Amino acid sequence: MKVARWKVLGVAGALVLGYAVSSQAAQIKVDEDTFADFGYNMKIMYQHFDERAKSNDYTKKVFDVKDSRFYISGQVSKMVQFYGEWNAAGAYDEKFVKEKAGGYAKDNKVVFSEGGVNFVFMPELQVRAGKVRVPFTRNQMTSSYSLIIPTDAWYDKGGDDAKGIFEAVKGKGNKYNISNKPLDLIGKVDGGLYVHGDIANGMFRYNVGVFNENQRGGKPFKNYQWVARVEFTPTMLGFAPESTSSPAGKVSDTYLGKKDVLTIGLGYYKEKLYDKGNYSSSASSLEADGWTADLFFEKKFGCWVPNLQVGYIKLNDSHFYNETTSDIKKGDTTIWYAQGQLLYDAVVGFGKPALAIRYENVEADGVSGDKKDFTFDRWGVALNYYLKGQAAKVSLGFDKVSYDDAAKAYLKEKELEDSITDWYLYIQTMF
Repeated sequence: MKVARWKVLGVAGALVLGYAVSSQAAQIKVDEDTFADFGYNMKIMYQHFDERAKSNDYTKKVFDVKDSRFYISGQVSKMVQFYGEWNAAGAYDEKFVKEKAGGYAKDNKVVFSEGGVNFVFMPELQVRAGKVRVPFTRNQMTSSYSLIIPTDAWYDKGGDDAKGIFEAVKGKGNKYNISNKPLDLIGKVDGGLYVHGDIANGMFRYNVGVFNENQRGGKPFKNYQWVARVEFTPTMLGFAPESTSSPAGKVSDTYLGKKDVLTIGLGYYKEKLYDKGNYSSSASSLEADGWTADLFFEKKFGCWVPNLQVGYIKLNDSHFYNETTSDIKKGDTTIWYAQGQLLYDAVVGFGKPALAIRYENVEADGVSGDKKDFTFDRWGVALNYYLKGQAAKVSLGFDKVSYDDAAKAYLKEKELEDSITDWYLYIQTMF
């Protein structure tokens, strides 16, 4: 009994001392090889949503907690790392969100968002498993608390109640249709296992893994999702590599001038989707596959820190679509994007200012009337103000999405807006 009491006191003491060890987390430390860091992150947003329907001028103005996250990260030995994150997004209950908010707010359920174990056999050979990031695109591996555009990527928000036309477009009698959700194929987190490592002190990095089949169809978990990603950093030119040896293995949208980074990445993805939907048995599955190429650059020049990212994603057989009720086809999705930030790395007032811009073009095969291809262009602009790096940040910005081709024809048919501009005020804290 006495030993148990001393253990409890020891843990409590370690927790108290942990506050002095790290300014970003509380730490419980058993010994040099065994410890755990605890922290709390939060995102608060005010969003002014543009009208979606031409039949009225109704806009919505919403204050909401977009992300309220507790996390734990550490190791039980030098070889075994672990992490877990619990998300409690939303300021409202589920019934209100469904009946009143129309998709603009989130309910306040607590969920396990991601977490896993990373086995570090050596820097060149590591294995991560759990509900973890899918290492296909760079965006999937990027921490959502380091984004230079807070509203993130692939921001499709047109259609009824801002649900997005790429979710499920169905005309009368299935005259035209984009079934499924092609953008869901690049979801950030899923259950799986992958082997990864840093080679030549991080000059080369690789990720090869297997994950659950995408769960958007009627028969989930019947097959696997295979992904692979390789990255190269010219360390001989003085650029620092982005290691994934941490428990979560995430990277950043910006390092805020703390290191110069140049990363060139290539990714591949493949899975068989059992997603019959409303179609005949002759079109009951999709052999989806895709590839991506991207570049990340950030370098400090005096007080200025320019950041640039460009990328291309091609998803083959990402969805079904039909020109008539009997003419069923398999469609592809193509994405181009570019984003950047210019940070002034000196305090102006209370923090460091930056300007960030993102452009993306998404095109999915499909037909609406006599128009082809469901297309949208999106511009995102943010004025970022870093009070204490990512730990205390404020952003003011807007997102503008313009739909074209078959997407524009569909929205016109439904008497919905084909050009939408939303404004937001974003506040972020991290501990």
